[in-house]
Amino acid sequence: MRALPVLSSLPPALQDALWSASQVSPGRQRVCATGFAALDRELPGGGWPTHTLTELLQPWPAPREPLAEWRLLSPGLSRQAGPGQALVFVGPPLMPHLPGLQQAGVTAAHLTWVRADTPQERLWATEQLIKGPGAARELAGLVSWLPQADTAQVRRLQTWALQCDAPVFIVRPAQVAQQSSAASLRLRLELQGPGHLHIDILKRKGPVLASPLRLHAWPPGLAHWQHKVPAPIEQPTRAPQPMPIPTAIPSPPRHADTTPPTAAFTAPSSSASHALVLADPLRD
Repeated sequence: MRALPVLSSLPPALQDALWSASQVSPGRQRVCATGFAALDRELPGGGWPTHTLTELLQPWPAPREPLAEWRLLSPGLSRQAGPGQALVFVGPPLMPHLPGLQQAGVTAAHLTWVRADTPQERLWATEQLIKGPGAARELAGLVSWLPQADTAQVRRLQTWALQCDAPVFIVRPAQVAQQSSAASLRLRLELQGPGHLHIDILKRKGPVLASPLRLHAWPPGLAHWQHKVPAPIEQPTRAPQPMPIPTAIPSPPRHADTTPPTAAFTAPSSSASHALVLADPLRD
């Protein structure tokens, strides 16, 4: 209880570096809204931090699997690019889908895609972007995929990110969650179903999050489906068969017929499935 007056008497730079373990740090650097109100309430300062590194961990997807980071970042980053600024993506596993990004609010004029195939190229490009002279003026946001980055390399990027006035994200596999990291914010995310994100905040300036967040993150243009319930499929009913007319006249004997009877109506197989396939505009 006595720590708060002591913290308030420190210089602003030290106040931002220290925080109470029972409270989320208010943060003194500029932040960018994430586009998810529930997530903003749990982040120091109320949004994506600048002048630091944010680490996104997720199960590394197989080729052409949906990537959760696009769903998480596009609502907030689409609002950040001003005149003369760019959102830069370094080494994404799949080619960014421009129509989907435009539908999310990211125009082609504000998008820069850096094709870097090797770990060394991705790391070098990321470092040059956040420490370059235009990092404070021309960079609206940076997302870099660094699955092979080690602890020392992440620490170096965090050092350079301290002078960057834009949010900087690095995407790494969920398997590194047990390793230490210099990033001040670490999130583990997973896309569950067509429109839900499961978020664990592993590290922040504040207490441990009691339970994971579940965010509605439908792709742009498909969000209306989250409130729709598919109508039940009506199964056709068998038409009633006419009753035979009784007669006293004996019928002539019939020879055995080996041909199986032909059904007038065949009920649908119980194994038949009906699915509504939703195209994800953020997928390549």
